[in-house]
Amino acid sequence: MDYGRGDTLKIRVTQEHIDNGVRGSCISDPIALAMKEAGLRDVWVSPDYIKWSKDGVTFYQPTSDQLRRFMVDFDNKRSPAPFEFEYWILRAD
Repeated sequence: MDYGRGDTLKIRVTQEHIDNGVRGSCISDPIALAMKEAGLRDVWVSPDYIKWSKDGVTFYQPTSDQLRRFMVDFDNKRSPAPFEFEYWILRAD
């Protein structure tokens, strides 16, 4: 898959991602697992931003409130529900 500035992806975080996610991990939380399953590589998520790279180019986006709430709930051992979101891909300059 090739992605560029302004492309979007629909990411689905499933119960399987939640069950297999690692609390407190920037590379193995459920959101990162779902993004990797969607074909993205070198995914890194945090409450501040999401980053991935492809062919030596870094892409990033600020973390939305929806994703931040999910991360906090998951990391604090609450039981967030599966959900989906659109990921707008922005290229780092």
